[in-house]
Amino acid sequence: MIGTVLAGGKSRRFGRNKAVELFEGERLIERQVRTLRSLFPEVMVVSNTPEFFLDLNVTVVQDLIPGRGPLGGIYTGLLLAQGDSIFVSACDMPFLQLPVIRRMLDLFSGHDVVVPRLGTYLEPLHGIYSPRCVPYIKQMLDREELQVIRFFPSLRVAYLDEQELRELDPAGLSFFNINTPEDLERAREVLSVERQGEV
Repeated sequence: MIGTVLAGGKSRRFGRNKAVELFEGERLIERQVRTLRSLFPEVMVVSNTPEFFLDLNVTVVQDLIPGRGPLGGIYTGLLLAQGDSIFVSACDMPFLQLPVIRRMLDLFSGHDVVVPRLGTYLEPLHGIYSPRCVPYIKQMLDREELQVIRFFPSLRVAYLDEQELRELDPAGLSFFNINTPEDLERAREVLSVERQGEV
């Protein structure tokens, strides 16, 4: 399985490319790559601006169908993984939790997709996808239907449910994402509080 970071967004709300924004002395994308390297033998970055990430010493690929959002990024990752499954995360999630990802890997056996589920809300940008997803995603892209979860009913999906998720990630940080400069400041505050709790 390949750890895959989606870094193809336009960062409209942030105002600049947030993947290269500094957080705790490293770029957000570097933080993602470092975390995923601890679990996966290979890490891939999918981006519309690959030139920003060539120094990461990972596989950097360009969106095969630009402008199709995260669904296009997942499609690119799966095609270029050449038959491997991929774990996908968005580049703006600075607090990935290894116990959560490990549990998702446990759930993946016998399934095509694994995603966290909070109540009725699914988190598809923190998910595992098998190559069997490719034709269904391609059909959606051809129709310009870009909501990731729309193809789930066609496949075998396992869910990491809220109760177990809260046991693995009590602070609920896994899906904290940074859309604006204010979110980045809030992430720094969250990290400061977390560190005080460890003292």
